[in-house]
Amino acid sequence: MEFEFNYVRLFVKDYKTCLNFYSSVLGLEATFASDMDEYAELTNGDIKLTLLSQKQATGHFISSPALTFGQKDDGTALSFRVKDVDEACDYLKSKDVEVVSPPCNFADWGIKAALVRDPGGNLIELMQTGDMVGADSNG
Repeated sequence: MEFEFNYVRLFVKDYKTCLNFYSSVLGLEATFASDMDEYAELTNGDIKLTLLSQKQATGHFISSPALTFGQKDDGTALSFRVKDVDEACDYLKSKDVEVVSPPCNFADWGIKAALVRDPGGNLIELMQTGDMVGADSNG
């Protein structure tokens, strides 16, 4: 049995708000969007993210027990590489995006990262990499 990773799908409560966030705020290209089906496909190079409204998902998928969607489930985070984490956080704050964890240096890993939330409450990691990133004190 062989499995090939295909894409990440987010089941979102507010389809239009999340589509606007990922396309307009984060700059992913909407390659397909259907307001009628409340489904969209967005890309960034070879990476694909799909959005499907929770309402549509419960109508499409047969599950027992029924699908449930908790708020702010922190078991998964989408990770976005950025050139400057501080600048990215400032930009997102100006768009009223919730910053969960401000930029922190991780010297052992050579990264600087922060956590924010999309309009649906999903975690997004912003990560800056580089030879000396994280070499100074944490914070």
